Amino acid sequence: METGSQEREEFNGTVRQLREEDIPALRKISEHWLEDGGIIAYDEVEGDMDTLRHSLNPDSGKTIFVAETRDGQVVGMMGLNANPKKDLLPFAKTDDPSELIVAYVHPEYRGGKGAETALLGAAQDLVRKLNKAEILLESGPRHRETAYAFYDKQPGFSRAGIIKDFYGPGLDTVVWQKTF
Repeated sequence: METGSQEREEFNGTVRQLREEDIPALRKISEHWLEDGGIIAYDEVEGDMDTLRHSLNPDSGKTIFVAETRDGQVVGMMGLNANPKKDLLPFAKTDDPSELIVAYVHPEYRGGKGAETALLGAAQDLVRKLNKAEILLESGPRHRETAYAFYDKQPGFSRAGIIKDFYGPGLDTVVWQKTF
C-alpha cells in the first residue's frame, strides 16, 4: 500500500434505483443528518422526501440511487439532477453540468464501508451515460465534519467556491465540481 492511501471495504450490497417502498427507511436517514442540537429540520426532511417522490416520475430529470445491504436493508441514497440549481451554475466549467443531490448514508455504513463510494460511482456512471460533462454539488455547514472530507478526497472533485448565506445568515455552503 502506498503511503497516504487508505484501505476501503467494498460495499457488501447493491446500488439500485429508488423504489417508492424505500422512502420510509430513507426518511429516517434524512432525519438523522438533518438534525441540529437534537431538533430535526422537518421542513428539510420533507423537501428531501418530495425530491425522492418527484424523482419517481421518469420526466423529472432526477435519478435517485439507493444502497441496499445483502439482507435488504436500505442504508443510503444519492441522486443526480440533470438540471442543477441556478445558484450552482456560476461554478460550472462547462455548458452541461449536472448536480449531485440528497446524498446521505446511514451512520453505521459510513467511513470506509463503501456505501458512499458505491453510490457516488453509480451517479458518475449515470453522468457518463447521459453524456453530461460535469457534476456540481453543494454541502452546507451542518455536514462540515462528515461530508466535506469525503468529497475532498474523491478523484477529480475539487472545491469550486462558496455560496455565502445559502442556508441563512452566516450559513455558507461549499461547492464542489468535477468535469468529465
